[in-house]
Amino acid sequence: MPGLFRCGQLASNVSGSRSEPGIDWNAGRRRPASRRCPISFSSEVKSELSGLIPARPCCQLAELTGIFYSTRGRLIRTGSGNAAYFSLLRNSVARKVVRLSRNLAQVDAKYHAERHAKRTAFFIEVPLPPALEPGFTIPAARALPPKPCDRKNFFRGFFLGCGSVNAPSTRYHLELVAPTLGWATIILCLLHEAQVRAGVVERAGQHVVYVKDAEGIARCLQLMGGNRAVMEFENVRVVRDVRAQVNRRINFETANIDKTIGSAMRQVEAINRLEREQGLETLPPSLQEMARWRRENPELNLSELAAQMNLSKSAVNHRLRRLVEISEGAPEVSTSAR
Repeated sequence: MPGLFRCGQLASNVSGSRSEPGIDWNAGRRRPASRRCPISFSSEVKSELSGLIPARPCCQLAELTGIFYSTRGRLIRTGSGNAAYFSLLRNSVARKVVRLSRNLAQVDAKYHAERHAKRTAFFIEVPLPPALEPGFTIPAARALPPKPCDRKNFFRGFFLGCGSVNAPSTRYHLELVAPTLGWATIILCLLHEAQVRAGVVERAGQHVVYVKDAEGIARCLQLMGGNRAVMEFENVRVVRDVRAQVNRRINFETANIDKTIGSAMRQVEAINRLEREQGLETLPPSLQEMARWRRENPELNLSELAAQMNLSKSAVNHRLRRLVEISEGAPEVSTSAR
């Protein structure tokens, strides 16, 4: 097939010892520091997961089929039988498909890379031995592996193919854009089995499985084996939670201070009005004392003022409220007195 090369050439291209004209397998790798673009948290997670190769053949097959189904892979006829055809957008995932196929079936995968304006697409053709073909033809309703270890690897492959996760410093959000509603239901059931709260939403004609709570996202990363991603996620999450608690505490204290100052200013204004309209000497001794203490200590809240006067908080509150009530009725009192 034109433009397709054998798996043996992949290692030489990645290592840099050889290269094929028109194909750059380093296109998706990190650039030197002077030209490097910021790497997203999702890309870092996928790079870590792409480096994990399961030891057992059943787990390798589960992860390979997860990538196959999540990227809408298809079976094609070749001269020697059927082959699984992958269309991928990430270099690290493409290399993992080749490694899995080589470890699983000792087959020479073929690949083709096409460079576009913003990204490079990777097309991989993996010849399938007859024993492996059933794993690539199972409908979604029966595709979930029965073993727990296989399910974890299947989920990791599915995330590598169609998943993404936001940096915890922005907002908690992990999603998988499933090929069909059937696949979205399967992934949703898998997450519910793992005690992860998830949902499904239709967006632009596609069914998206999403997780929006921090505990669920950390559980998903742990389920896929992304230990470094879990540590980074939890570190940022702790800092974010502490900052949120500090902000809430500051807002609470600020609101209390504003409320205290506002109430004190209204009370002082009422006391001054009383003094102008009828004089404080017309008040009972307890209210005269209260008026003097409030006017001299406008910055104190009720508890602090009560402690200074050796009174209860309710007594201070009652006397201040009585002063305000008398002040509001003071003009009428003075008029009737005349």
